[in-house]
Amino acid sequence: SQFLRTPTPASQTTADTLIEFTLPDLEGKPRRLSEWGGKVIVLNFWATWCPPCREEIPLLIDLQRKYAGRGLQVIGVAIDKKEDVAAYGADMGINYPLLIGPEAGLKIMARYGNSYGSLPYSVIISQNGEIIARKHGVYTRSELEKLIIPLLTPA
Repeated sequence: SQFLRTPTPASQTTADTLIEFTLPDLEGKPRRLSEWGGKVIVLNFWATWCPPCREEIPLLIDLQRKYAGRGLQVIGVAIDKKEDVAAYGADMGINYPLLIGPEAGLKIMARYGNSYGSLPYSVIISQNGEIIARKHGVYTRSELEKLIIPLLTPA
């Protein structure tokens, strides 16, 4: 169907299902991706020093607020220093989990199909762990809503 067309085609070497990983959150608590199993996940790799990443964050905040009740979970994986991420997250009022992985995050991102390390990079994962889409660069609201709304619990 039109909703399953991926902006970046998955190569044979890239998994088409969720890849489990554990990274610390801002409090230093290890968080596993599977904690959010059963939700539609927007896994967003970003950094505070990346202007396009900063441009995309207000959209992610808004989508998290608007669709959390229908099963959406945005998760930010920061390829960055914890102090910078904590300050930026507080300034912006980021309302979704921020995981910190300056080195580990790059390895995880490569396993999800971005071996170039370019940011932002987002992966859309369905409730059953299937990768629906991957994208290098900033999503527009219409692109992202077209992908996630059909997956969410009806309003």
